[in-house]
Amino acid sequence: MKSFDDVLHEIDLPASQLSGWIDNNWVLPQAHRTGFVFSAEDIARVRMLKELIVDIGANDAAIPVILRAMDQVYDLRKMIDRLSDVIASLSLDARQELQQALRDQQAEHQAALPAGGEQQHEHR
Repeated sequence: MKSFDDVLHEIDLPASQLSGWIDNNWVLPQAHRTGFVFSAEDIARVRMLKELIVDIGANDAAIPVILRAMDQVYDLRKMIDRLSDVIASLSLDARQELQQALRDQQAEHQAALPAGGEQQHEHR
């Protein structure tokens, strides 16, 4: 855990910029009686924001969209890790049955693709 000033110095940001990101809820450090306290995850997010805004030039309108997509990817990764742990805890027979079901599903999916094998994407 690091303080507001520690993060400013480590990432080389002006205080007003980091404060703005907190005000916009783009970074959510813990409020502490002595100020904000940043976790390693918070600091990684600050680094990413700096790269997006300062280095790449993403505008303020794009940042919430980018952050939402990044958060979804992160949540999916955590879900896949948990699913992997559950699968690893299954018996060998159950894991083999699952593998076969996945192979069958993949074969059905491939058979349903139009000629040429290209998948058409649905937009939600």
